[in-house]
Amino acid sequence: MADLGLFEEATASRRSRPTGAPSHRRNLHGKSREPCLSKSVHHRSASPELIHQILSYLSARDLANVSATCRVLAEHGSDDGHWSCLVNSHLPAAISDPGPFPSFRRLYLAHQPYWFIPQNKIWISDTDAVGGLILARYDHRRGVIEAYRLVAERPRPGFHLWTGRPDVMILSFDPAVSLWLDAPVLFLKDERPSDAVTACQTWDPDRRMPMVGEERRVISSLMLCPKESTESEAQVDPSRFWPSHLIPASEHLSRATHSTVPKLPSCLSRTSTAGFRVKRWAKFRLIPTDSVSISTYATINPELYTPTAEKPYQGIWVGDYSAHGCEFLLIYQELQPALPYVGSDTDSDVFTMRNTLRAVKLTGDPNVPRGELTFCANDIGPRGLIRIADEEPFAGARIVRSFGQVAGINFRNASYTASQLILISTNYIAHFWQEMGHVSYLRRVDIDALLKI
Repeated sequence: MADLGLFEEATASRRSRPTGAPSHRRNLHGKSREPCLSKSVHHRSASPELIHQILSYLSARDLANVSATCRVLAEHGSDDGHWSCLVNSHLPAAISDPGPFPSFRRLYLAHQPYWFIPQNKIWISDTDAVGGLILARYDHRRGVIEAYRLVAERPRPGFHLWTGRPDVMILSFDPAVSLWLDAPVLFLKDERPSDAVTACQTWDPDRRMPMVGEERRVISSLMLCPKESTESEAQVDPSRFWPSHLIPASEHLSRATHSTVPKLPSCLSRTSTAGFRVKRWAKFRLIPTDSVSISTYATINPELYTPTAEKPYQGIWVGDYSAHGCEFLLIYQELQPALPYVGSDTDSDVFTMRNTLRAVKLTGDPNVPRGELTFCANDIGPRGLIRIADEEPFAGARIVRSFGQVAGINFRNASYTASQLILISTNYIAHFWQEMGHVSYLRRVDIDALLKI
C-alpha cells in the first residue's frame, strides 16, 4: 500500500492495531462501522458488479479505507474507473485519460490534497490594499495544477457625450482581460509522473513550488490552512480574517501577519478547502534575509457569482477606476423581504421582495482597498427604479438608485455618496457618480473562457 502514503489517516489505526483485534472503520462523520462489505466478500455473497457499484460512491479517503481491509477489496479499490471519477469530480471539464501519468490513481495521488484548488477556480488575495485575483486550473497536457493572476489592460479611451446630461463627459471602456501567464502564482508539478509511486506521499502542509523565480533566488511555497472560523466569528473582528465579511462565506481564514506564524493543519481531515497561503522569500548565499511575505487566498462561493433568472447581474466584473486603472469586483444579489408601499396591493409579490445588488472589490486601490464595498443598490426592482433612459448612449436602460463609497488615502474618512446604476445589459453596467459628475463602466468577465487551455 505504498502508493497510498497521503492517506496515512486511513491506515494508521490498522498499523497500530494488535494482531487479531477487530477491524472497526470510521465513516466520513467519524463514526465507527464494521467492515461488513469485507465480510460479504470473504463469504462470496456479493457479486463483483455490486461491489464495484458500492465503491463508486466512496470518497478517496473511504476508498483507501476499504482497500486496506483485504486483498480482494484492494483489487477492487485500485480499479482506475473509480479514480477517474474522483479526478473528474474536481475538474470543470472531464478528461478521458491520465495524461503524463500511468493511471488515474497515480494522477489523483500526485496532487492530493490540492484538488480543491482547481475545483474552486477563483481565489482572492489579502495582499496589501490592492489584493489580487487568480484563476486556478489543471493543465491536462502537462499534468500540473497552476494559477495565474487575472489582469486587465485598458486601451486608450474615446470620449462621448450623454445627451441627457451634456455636462457629463464619458470615457469608453473596453478592457482586454487575460491571465498573466509569464509568472504563475501557484505551480504544482510531479517531477517524475512515470514513476509508480509519487514523491509527494508524505504529509507536507508547507510544500515548496518549482517556480520560475528561483533562478533569481526567489523561493515560493504553498501552505495549507487549518479549518478555522465561521462567518459570525469573522464579523467580530473583520480585519483578522479573510475573505472580507462583506463576502458571505461559510469559512474565514485568519490573516498572516509579520508578528505571527500561520498555523498548519496536522492532517488531511483538519485541512481547509476554502483557502491556502503562498509564502515567498529571497534566498542569498552570503546575505541572510528575514524578508518573508505570506499572502492568504480564499475562494468565493459559486452561488455568489453565478447568474440566475432572479439574479442576472451576479458575476465577476472589471470596472474602470480612472487613475487607479482597472479593478475586479464581485457583484452579488440578495432577494430580501420588503414592506409594501402604503396603499399598494399587499398580495403582489413585486411589493413584498426587494432585489439588493452589492459590488465588493476583489482588487482595490489605496483609497478603497480590496474587500470593501464600492457601490450598492438597495433595490434594483420597481422600488429603486428612477426611470427608463430614452437618450443615447443609454437608450432603453433601466436607471436605479444606488450609492458609491469614496475615501481618502489609506481608506480614511470613508463615506457614501449618491449615485445611479445604469443597467445597460446583464454584461454591461454604467455607474453615474452624481456629485462628481462622472460615469464609469463595468463589464462582466468570462471566467470559463479564460480558464480554457
